[in-house]
Amino acid sequence: MIHWHPEVAAGLGVLLALYLLATGPLRRRLTPGPGPGGGRVAAFVGGLAVLAVALLGPLAEWAEHAALSAHMVQHLVLTLVVPPLWLLGTPDWLLRPAARRRGIGRAGYVLTRPVVALGLASTALIVWHVPRFFEAALRQEALHGLEHLTLLGTALLAWWPVAGPLPEWPRPVAPAQLLYLFVATIPMTAVSAPITAAEHVLYPFYAEVAASVGAGWPLAPRADQELAGVLMWVGGSLPYLIAGTVVFFRWAVAEEPGGTAFPGESSRA
Repeated sequence: MIHWHPEVAAGLGVLLALYLLATGPLRRRLTPGPGPGGGRVAAFVGGLAVLAVALLGPLAEWAEHAALSAHMVQHLVLTLVVPPLWLLGTPDWLLRPAARRRGIGRAGYVLTRPVVALGLASTALIVWHVPRFFEAALRQEALHGLEHLTLLGTALLAWWPVAGPLPEWPRPVAPAQLLYLFVATIPMTAVSAPITAAEHVLYPFYAEVAASVGAGWPLAPRADQELAGVLMWVGGSLPYLIAGTVVFFRWAVAEEPGGTAFPGESSRA
């Protein structure tokens, strides 16, 4: 089942082409050093593939026409899966020309500071799940696109303090990253807990869909809403736990005698 949006497919195709050109034929214009390893390329392309599945496949069809739970899985992909893959797949030299421009460099530094980055991402996450705004996005395609762009863009900022590749916009030291990842779970809980515990349907759109002939979703709107909240609650914490585990063990290795320095670590927050 394809949920076709030509503008989304075109945008993803352009992004893929630009990345492959920049890291391939045009790389020598950006850096004299070696190109990105296969792991980096796989991470970035994998992020694009996951995003394509989330926005153009059955998940998107269910999210927009059948189930809140599918919509929440889509949002988890946008905020917790794609951004770290893109950051891991982006070499520092690809961003450096932009970072060296005074205005962009300064803005990027400020926006990637942990408090600012997490604050913007948390605000976007919470605001877009307020019933009034969530409903409006479901009923207006342009607003729905803005919702996805906002969630994805601010999530890239939120993951920067852990996975950002550019030393000019440095990540905090490892212990601060661990604290950051713990705090980052709070906004997702703030969104998912009320959804899970609500005694009535928060988003009437899905009740209307369920009442229509041939809606075809096996769960009643209230049960689907509870499932959506649980998925966000559990699924929204797991990526941070995984990231925290990676940060901890890399830090532990770096602290051992002869261990390699923790990549990207800086004393500046």
